[in-house]
Amino acid sequence: METIELSRSEFHSIIWSTPLSKLTQMYAYNNDGIKNICKEFEIPMPDNGYWIKLKFNKKVITETLNTNYSGNGNIKLTIRVDENPINVNQTPLTIRTKEIENDPKAPLIVQSKITKPDLLTIQTKEHWINRKKANYIKDKNKITYPIRVSDAHKERALCFMDSLIKLLRYRGHTISIEYHYTCVLINGIFIEIDLREASKRVPAKHPYSGTELEPIGEFIFKMGKYSGEKEWRDGKIKIESMLAKIVAKLEIYAEQEKIRKEESRIYWLEYEENKKRLEENKKHKDEELKKFNILLKNSEQYNNAKLIRQYIEAEKQKAIAENNLTTEKQDWIKWANDKADWYDPTINKPDDLLDT
Repeated sequence: METIELSRSEFHSIIWSTPLSKLTQMYAYNNDGIKNICKEFEIPMPDNGYWIKLKFNKKVITETLNTNYSGNGNIKLTIRVDENPINVNQTPLTIRTKEIENDPKAPLIVQSKITKPDLLTIQTKEHWINRKKANYIKDKNKITYPIRVSDAHKERALCFMDSLIKLLRYRGHTISIEYHYTCVLINGIFIEIDLREASKRVPAKHPYSGTELEPIGEFIFKMGKYSGEKEWRDGKIKIESMLAKIVAKLEIYAEQEKIRKEESRIYWLEYEENKKRLEENKKHKDEELKKFNILLKNSEQYNNAKLIRQYIEAEKQKAIAENNLTTEKQDWIKWANDKADWYDPTINKPDDLLDT
């Protein structure tokens, strides 16, 4: 959309020389949108009496701008082109709905009688007829409408769903099955849909006691589930008049869900990468700790081996001093030195008995 940039002073002059109804024709904003811009940039607006006085050439007073305004003084406005009814300050749902409604080729009218039925409409009618037959098994490859209404309103339900599916196909979307549910498939996102008839609880008919549910002819169309669930219900406006809004909501939901799934995918990728990095760090740490423990053990063994040898030498010197270096003592000294060599990690002398 084409935009224009004005100073606060320029927009102030326009506000006090052009009625709000004209401003909404010049710029792609509704009344509230213009008022919010004035509020944001601290631009006073004339009251209703101002325009009456101006019309009859009576004296009017123009409020001056606040000179202490500290924000950005430039105002960027979107120009309304070719009487486009879309206002940029409206919600994405309203904007998308108007885009669909203003498409002259979009099939938005729900006929009271189907002339060129969609394939799904044909398959649904066939399913309704065949399920009355004995031993009928539905073909899982044939998609049917998720309709739950009384017999008296089946034709209306088919007309609505036929029109909805045709509009969805026109918008480039398809119908598919996911987990046995009929869904609208938009840009890879499955959105469950359902059409049912509202009911009220009434006294049960004779001979039964208690209460039972009685359909009341009001349709409820639902999309999504859990937190993404949205319903439209017959009221002063029938759901047949809500086709554009329903499709707009489906499309916006699909866009939001695609973004959410992509964010979730990136999150889990980062999570797995971080998890892998932590596991590798732990592995390296464990290996380093294992090597250090071996070093510590070997140093302790080496130190103990030195102590053993010192003790052996002390025993030997004592035996010599006491003139008691017997053959038996010499054999013990040899045996003890062999054990010290076996225990010493720098020697690791084999020992047939201790090695096993």
